[in-house]
Amino acid sequence: MKNATFTRGRQLGYAAGITVESVVYNAFYIYFLIFLNTVVGLNPVLCGTISFLSVCVDAITDPLLGWICDKPGVDVKKLMKIGGILTGILYAACYIIVPGGTVVKAIYYIVISSLMWCAYTTFCIPYYSCVASITDDYDEQTKIRGISSTMNAFVIYAGCVFPVLFITAFATAGIEYGLCWTLAAACIGVISIIFGIINNASLKNVEFIEKAVEVESEPILKTYAEVIKLKPMKFFIPWVFFYLFGSAMVSANTNYLIIYAAGLDPDTITFTAMVTLACFLIGSPVLTVIGHKVDRKPAVMIAFGVTLIGVLVIRVIGLTTLPMLFAHTLICGIALVGFWCFFYDFAYDMIELDEYKNRKSRAGAITSFPQLVQKFGNAVGLQVIGILLAVVGFDASKEVQSAATIGGIQNISTVFLAVCLAISLFCLWKYPINKKVYAKLQAANERRRNGEEDFCDPEIDAIL
Repeated sequence: MKNATFTRGRQLGYAAGITVESVVYNAFYIYFLIFLNTVVGLNPVLCGTISFLSVCVDAITDPLLGWICDKPGVDVKKLMKIGGILTGILYAACYIIVPGGTVVKAIYYIVISSLMWCAYTTFCIPYYSCVASITDDYDEQTKIRGISSTMNAFVIYAGCVFPVLFITAFATAGIEYGLCWTLAAACIGVISIIFGIINNASLKNVEFIEKAVEVESEPILKTYAEVIKLKPMKFFIPWVFFYLFGSAMVSANTNYLIIYAAGLDPDTITFTAMVTLACFLIGSPVLTVIGHKVDRKPAVMIAFGVTLIGVLVIRVIGLTTLPMLFAHTLICGIALVGFWCFFYDFAYDMIELDEYKNRKSRAGAITSFPQLVQKFGNAVGLQVIGILLAVVGFDASKEVQSAATIGGIQNISTVFLAVCLAISLFCLWKYPINKKVYAKLQAANERRRNGEEDFCDPEIDAIL
């Protein structure tokens, strides 16, 4: 079922909302750890712990917000507007250098980054879940996510590159180095707010599809107990968790690879980010076509498989030169594109399944649950990389690290990522919903909406 009010212009406006989600997400995971470590002066394990705790606090609120979004009368567009504005403000606050001892600093950064992630979730959950209310057409959902993913190419580039460009520009103007970080974060926050407003305007007067299912609110624990029992969740959850666990380590490790393993200037990230940009510009349309012509699952499995083999080959060759950094970014970018092109489409599968099995309309709850898993995957990745950097002997006071430390930094972005990808690939292989099954779910739900309330499809029941 397509939505006549959601025109191509509105699709582009909706896709602009990816800027709020992605520019903050990428800038945080690449720069926050190194900011705490090298600018604020906290040790790597504490930096990882701060990041871990802040994301965990937010992850706990994800199910609550998803449940709230599904309550009758809740204005999800208003939630998105508030969340987008607060995300930009609080992101900038994360990069203020506060006076005081280690404990005071740790408390401040845990609290402010936790609040930032909560605001981020207030925008993201309704942003992604509303697609299931805009259209329940399988290919239309894939198309909308494809447009968003292609636009995400530029946003990821911005999240990777703009902070260092802003820092350099402010430093050149003679501004104190620590303040340069704060001002750069403020610029990222302003960008986030502007595109959040554009996104909100694109949804004005768009009519959401009404589904003939129960809409009364249920207790939150009962809601999520039913969501977790959906069979595909036992494969979807570990797929998301392990990929993002590995991806978070790779993102946070980027500057360490550039500066210490390859011995290059931090500005090199502007060039490696261009490779990621190219991956999205080329990969998003290609994988979207594969997902449309073949199916989503094989498209993601191809992307993950290429990255798994590629990073292991790169580790054998060595990740200590600029060409190998480019090759590594390219290879990792393939899986990155595959994940973000289709991640939420898998959640839309389960929205349709939940309607069939439980006769509920719970787009918010189901979209928030992957967000919960996503946050824990990222949080664990940030915590583990802090521990691993300490284990391999990284010392921020040394300009040149030992050979063992450099080898350990390389392993984080190759061997550890390969293990995570292998687990994710197995879970994807076992995931039971494909285009054919989705079509059956959609047909069954449509018959129920048209009055056949007791209709059941034996084949769907046998599969799911």
